[in-house]
Amino acid sequence: MLDQPPQVPVSQRTNPERSFKEEVRALRLGEGEIFRGEGILAVTKAILQAGVGYVGGYQGAPVSHLVDVLVESQDLLDELGVHLETCTNESSAAALLAASINYPIRGCVTWKSIVGTNVAADALSNLASPGVIGGALIVVGEDYGEGASVIQERTQAYALKSSVWLMDPRPNLPTIVACTEKAFELSEATNTPVMMELRIRACHVTGEFKAKDNKPPAISRNARLAQPALHNYDRISHPPSTYVHEKMKVEVRQPAAERFIVEHGLNEFFPGERSDLGIIVQGGITNVLMRGLDRLEVDGKIPTLVLNVTHPLVPDQIADFCKGKRAVLIVEEGAPDYIEQAIHALLRKRDIGTKLYGKGMLPMAGEYTAEVVTEGLLKFFAQSANDIDLSKPRERFEAARAGRAEAQKILGGPLPLRPPGFCVGCPERPVFSAIKLLEREVGKVHISSDIGCHSFATLAPFNLGNSILGFGMSLAAAGAVAPVMQKRTISVMGDGGFWHNGLLSGVASSMFNRDRKSTRLNSSH
Repeated sequence: MLDQPPQVPVSQRTNPERSFKEEVRALRLGEGEIFRGEGILAVTKAILQAGVGYVGGYQGAPVSHLVDVLVESQDLLDELGVHLETCTNESSAAALLAASINYPIRGCVTWKSIVGTNVAADALSNLASPGVIGGALIVVGEDYGEGASVIQERTQAYALKSSVWLMDPRPNLPTIVACTEKAFELSEATNTPVMMELRIRACHVTGEFKAKDNKPPAISRNARLAQPALHNYDRISHPPSTYVHEKMKVEVRQPAAERFIVEHGLNEFFPGERSDLGIIVQGGITNVLMRGLDRLEVDGKIPTLVLNVTHPLVPDQIADFCKGKRAVLIVEEGAPDYIEQAIHALLRKRDIGTKLYGKGMLPMAGEYTAEVVTEGLLKFFAQSANDIDLSKPRERFEAARAGRAEAQKILGGPLPLRPPGFCVGCPERPVFSAIKLLEREVGKVHISSDIGCHSFATLAPFNLGNSILGFGMSLAAAGAVAPVMQKRTISVMGDGGFWHNGLLSGVASSMFNRDRKSTRLNSSH
């Protein structure tokens, strides 16, 4: 009999199934105990401390752990009476929040933005119109920057469009936890759903905070309602109610939100030695800004307003911060420059002459890395504070850049890109190899690609694919191409995309139009 190979512990295997055993244990920590872990796990603990009644979501980086950990925490959820629903797409996750429209029950849903927010947009509009009476929190992974896997857009547009409040907490675990708990209170105080965006770095920043006991919700699977809410057409997002909803957003909810933000200190003020200068920064990129100030040896010298809530802005808070200052730098990542434009308008309407800098000193688009922000700070100080001696920090900064340029020169240029590709042994690899072989016989054909690992086929060495329009959208994306092509088109769709959106938008649509399509194809031959 052959010797059996030694058993390798799960923790040492090359590709083990991920276990959240330690994370699940951390969710049971009680009052005064110290929670240590990642930002997104801190959010998971915070929602349980806040008395959430139901949780749902559609997994996507960088916020997947919120649902993943709760799936393995079913015993804890059963004890608390919390309902967990893993959703087939972001729209169904957003629709869960309907429970908070009529009932004082707190709910939290999560997904990857911006694409996930696009999918959920219909439900978000209909949720934000009547508003909520139970705290409603939407945790979105703001997948922006060099590590992103989606289109480079911002969630801010949805917050502005639908009058949903947007939190962007400083990447610090106590701050993230406090913002999570306050988000439910803000939602209830203003009858408005709240979104909280977490960038990749915020989700994975590590730290600790003092835990609280988990709070069983007053309404739950363990404490069910005997009667439904009475019918109230005012709570329906349909005319004529929607006309009143619009006025409520502007005249009642937003002023209430501004008061809450100030009274509860949601935005943070870091004092500095210089009274004539200031910086306003989105909460989520505060750590990058602080790194830049530290590099230039001016940390603690420039007063800084940290916007842990980026919508709504509080006019009096912004005006009071800028009043009396010669120049203020606005550090706002991405385009359009929503915050900078709003602050410009606010100051001009109040005849405050503070000079504002932002885009121009900093790039309009792209991730604000420490290098990018440091370069922007150098430009800002050169323009507005010549009395600050930055010669030595500037020399170090330029020396580091020169060293990189020298390394590239020695290597003969920048290191070659290493694009992602299929794992060794992946069964999708031979599928696309077969398509390459097929092309030798029939020539090039139009290929409608989709979201998923199979999208790696659009990269070298396969170079197969003409478009990606969204998760499960490949068959629909070929709808207007196929009738005008002599050769048949190919659509690639995975099982995730099929259940997410493809069954309805692609398969069903194709079947409904099959007869007309076949007629057109036959006539073209």
